[in-house]
Order: sequence, then C-alpha cells, then structure tokens
Amino acid sequence: MDRKLVIIAWKQQILTAVYEDETLVEFLFDDPSGSLLGNIYVGKIKNIVKNINAAFVEFDHGQHGYYSLTENTSHFFMNTKKGTVPVAGDELLVQVAGDPIKSKLPMLSGKITVTGADLVLTANKSFVGVSAKITREDEKKRLKSILEPLVTDTYGFIARTEAAGKPEDQLLTEAAALAEEFAHILKRGRYSPCYTKVYSGLPAYLKYIQTYPDITKITTDLPQVYEELVRYQTSMAVDIPLVLYEDKDWPLCKVKSMETQIKRALNPQVWLKSGGFLLIQPTEGLVVVDVNTGKYTGKKAAQDTFFKINMEAADEIGRQLRLRNLSGIIIIDFIDMKDEKMRRELFEHFSGVLKKDPVKTVLVDMTRLNLVEMTRKKERRPLYEQLDCQCPVCHGSGYVY
Repeated sequence: MDRKLVIIAWKQQILTAVYEDETLVEFLFDDPSGSLLGNIYVGKIKNIVKNINAAFVEFDHGQHGYYSLTENTSHFFMNTKKGTVPVAGDELLVQVAGDPIKSKLPMLSGKITVTGADLVLTANKSFVGVSAKITREDEKKRLKSILEPLVTDTYGFIARTEAAGKPEDQLLTEAAALAEEFAHILKRGRYSPCYTKVYSGLPAYLKYIQTYPDITKITTDLPQVYEELVRYQTSMAVDIPLVLYEDKDWPLCKVKSMETQIKRALNPQVWLKSGGFLLIQPTEGLVVVDVNTGKYTGKKAAQDTFFKINMEAADEIGRQLRLRNLSGIIIIDFIDMKDEKMRRELFEHFSGVLKKDPVKTVLVDMTRLNLVEMTRKKERRPLYEQLDCQCPVCHGSGYVY
C-alpha cells in the first residue's frame, strides 16, 4: 500500500493528513498546548470513592482525572508511606490513558508504558508479550528469547508488530534505551513536586510513523516539524523520504484543498459516485449511517441497483469512519435487498473493508430489520469534537474554518 503523510498548520494546531493509495483516509490533530495522551505526571489523590472503587487524581494544576483502583492494583507512590493502599493525599506517578470526552474526565493509569519503534516497555508487568499480528511461532519464540532475560521485577516488554525480523542487537539497543528512559522518569518523579509533567507523549505524526514505518513519503511546510522528523529518523535508523514544501505563493494547505476536505468530513451528507448518498448522524449513544439511492438513474433492475449502491456505500462508510474517527456502537441502514445471496455478499464485503481499519472493529450482525450492527474502538475524540468550538456571543457550538 502506498501510504503518505501531509503535515500542515491548521487553526493553531498541527494537522496530519494520511493518504492511502492517493485517497485521504485519516486526520490527526496535535493540540498547540500538547496532547495529554501518553503524558506522565506526578499527581495527587484528592479523594477516593469506594462504591466505584476509583480515585480522583489532580495531575496538573486544577486538572483532575479518573484513576480506576480495579484496573490499577500496583501503584508508583512518589511519597514515603508504610502501606500499599492508596489514600487521599498520596502522590502517584500516573499516565494519561484516555482523552477527556465532553463531561468525562481524562482516564489515568498507573500502568506506565514507554513506547519505542519496535518495543514497548510496560511497568508493573514482568513478562514479555508479542503482538497478535506476529503469527509465526518461531518468530514469537525468537523475540521472547531475546527479551525475557531483560525483564525485571519492575517492568517487562511487548514486541510490536514492527519487531518481526529485526536483528537481535537492534532490539537489545532499543530495550536498553527504553529502560534508561523509564529509570529517568522514576527519578524525575521522585524529585519533582506535584503536578509536574515528567514525560511527554509523542505528537500524533510520530506515533503514526512508529506504527507504520513503511510510509512512502512525508511532506510538510513546517520547518520545525521537518527538523524533528530528521532527528527522529536519525535516532531510530528510519529512512522515509521527507519533503519540506517551501512555495509561499501556493500554500500546501491549498494544494491539498484541506479546507474543502475538512468541510466534507464534517458534513452529514456524503455523495457517492453512483449518485447515491450517505447520511451520517452521530448521537450521544451511537452513530447512525443511512444509505440512500439519491440521484442514481441506473437502468438495471431495482435489486441490482440497490446492490451496486450498497457495495459502493460499504467502501465509503469504511473510509468515513476512519476520516471522522467515529467509534462506539454504529448502526448502518443499507438499502433493503430481498435476495439473501446479495445480502450475504454485502455483509462479507463490508467485513473485508473493516479489516483494513487500523482501529479495532467488530462487525456484529445484520438484524431482522436489515440494520447492520458494528462497534469501533474509541482511541481518539471524533473529528467533530476536536474542531468544535463555542461562539463567544451566543455560546452555541460550531466550526471555524
């Protein structure tokens, strides 16, 4: 697959547009104040709510997060104490594991992770894990044999998909670098006051490059991003063609029609090449997608017409879910088809489309009302929430282009 990145400035943010085979499939935004996700702080427990077995931790001045005591059974205490049970006033090392969503607080975790190009150091997990995408048993055994001697009582490692086939010395070098970084985080945490950020998560474009090192080209018009990418590639021994776009008369944003692309990704209506269209409506509890025949004027029989539009819609829905970063429960109302063979072929085709999504998706079933049910894991806020802002006059919400 030909995968390219275009990185530009967009409304005080850094926008990364991902193209696969020349088709725009994803938007990644980096907030100017720095994304919280992946950051590690010295936080203080403000209170513990026993009936939900959770603590509320202030990790930045005035900013609180939700810390599950069910999921976090081991803790990195930064204050001196006798026991291991967290109480109000304790200082903990916490990592932001989930962005705030509307009224929900950020999710905090005591399971500290430090991510590299091929490996992930996992604190409080003294074992070696291997990516599920590495299926060869001999490669799994090789990776475990390399990493298991490096496991300590404090941390272990996960071999990422990218670790497959990498030479032993390269993996050992990265493991040593991650262990040194983790030791530095612990040391800094012990000698820093509360609410100090002791580790910053990588920007979205670097995280993406770590996950997909097979990118064929990166283009940016931001000198600081270009220099950062050069440094990253040098340190990680990665070789991706980089282009610094410098035409001031015709900005990269206009060359790629980025404003138009974003407007389309926020529009509920998406036209298909056949003349049909989708209506995409996110609600509080789920996302509803309706497929319509629209302007289609094909001369084929009605069922063949519906099948053609549904198949095209399945491809476009897969792209739109990624582009808009929609997640949770998703209900799709395809055009009704009486032919059971056509319905089964559509379902199988849609299943294949969803397998290309890097985010975990589960295609559940087709209901008796011919509604397709699926779920998509929530990893980032949807596009409409990231770009939503409040009007200072009427206090309504909308988008500023």
